[in-house]
Amino acid sequence: CEKAGRMGISVILDGVFSHTGSDSIYFNKRGNFPGIGAYQSKESPYYPWFHFYEHPEKYESWWDVESQPNVNELEPSYQDYILFDEDSVVKHWMKAGVKGWRLDVADELPDEFIQNLCTVVKAIDPEGVIIGEVWEDASNKESYGIKRRYLLGYQLDSVMNYPFREAIIKFLKGGDPKEFIFSIMTIVENYPRH
Repeated sequence: CEKAGRMGISVILDGVFSHTGSDSIYFNKRGNFPGIGAYQSKESPYYPWFHFYEHPEKYESWWDVESQPNVNELEPSYQDYILFDEDSVVKHWMKAGVKGWRLDVADELPDEFIQNLCTVVKAIDPEGVIIGEVWEDASNKESYGIKRRYLLGYQLDSVMNYPFREAIIKFLKGGDPKEFIFSIMTIVENYPRH
């Protein structure tokens, strides 16, 4: 981070906080780590992080991909580990010089989790940036039946602008220029100026 900073470059990490790998130290399905993971025992400190239908074989996973068990982001011990502990994941890397986070599948993270992450990041670095992976129009996004508040403050500073990407790709592939202008103007009208 220091070397990048001297060259005018800021480092932003990809925060994948909605799920882990089944072979992570937290889940430890294959037993590759010395500690006890959630898959191995209900006594694991990580067990409350996951939702098991029938322990250990049936558990909630990201888009039913068995190798990516979902995390309960609102579990207090998980939030402590990721956000609130003195050497939490976010605090550790922010203090190491990271300038912000790109949130993987932001629309699958609860609003409360994103707001807490924003509070932690901004307390360490008021200029720290939080970018969300949101494939649709983030200003009108509904996720799991909830209207999301990404761009209304205290959540995301920006999003990976996939509607802009789509408009550019369609136009470059010979799309209708009027449709391109309409797509761009929709983004300009819907997204906050900053």
